[in-house]
Amino acid sequence: MPLLRRLLANWPLKLTSLLLAILCWVVATLEEPIGRRVRARVELDPPADRVLIGAPTTATVQLTAPAREFLKLGDRPVTVLKSVIDSTEGSHTVDLTAADVILPRGISARALDVQPASFAVRIVAKGGAEIRERTWHAVPVAVPGPLEVRWLPIPDTVTVVVRGPAARLATLDAESLIVLARPDTSTGAAALRVLVPAGMTGETRPVAIRLQPRQH
Repeated sequence: MPLLRRLLANWPLKLTSLLLAILCWVVATLEEPIGRRVRARVELDPPADRVLIGAPTTATVQLTAPAREFLKLGDRPVTVLKSVIDSTEGSHTVDLTAADVILPRGISARALDVQPASFAVRIVAKGGAEIRERTWHAVPVAVPGPLEVRWLPIPDTVTVVVRGPAARLATLDAESLIVLARPDTSTGAAALRVLVPAGMTGETRPVAIRLQPRQH
């Protein structure tokens, strides 16, 4: 019991001392420099009337800073900005360094390196080589409205040619293409129209088909 009384003696003061010790430890921990690799967006400044092909859009940056700075950073974007404005058309290697890293305002950290440290790009004229053409065969034709019940398209599949930016064409698949037949039932003919994402153009081959009454 004497031991318990000694432990409980002046317990408010002892509790305050413990809390102050924990607080000091937390503050010291937050001030301790640590290293962390964070994701960053890559921004390239191309020459006038030119575009870059093959450049990455993201990179990772190794930062060192007190732990509290990473708490402040959170999900705020880190940027790697590189100017290639003096480069000519053709293939080039772009090098990224810690000097190209831009941190959000109010963040005190030091960048050590960027990955990838270098990458290859092509610089081409705007509106030129970046536009590509891609072809899909055997794309189904849809007859809109109630005519789907009474008419069949002949042929029922066509070839579709889509033109647009190379990067977007690479992600386009046949399921994204819709070919509509605009029927004229008096003549049995139907003009074709292909629906493609904004910023692209498409055409069908053939450009028209004939309709045939569905047999019941």
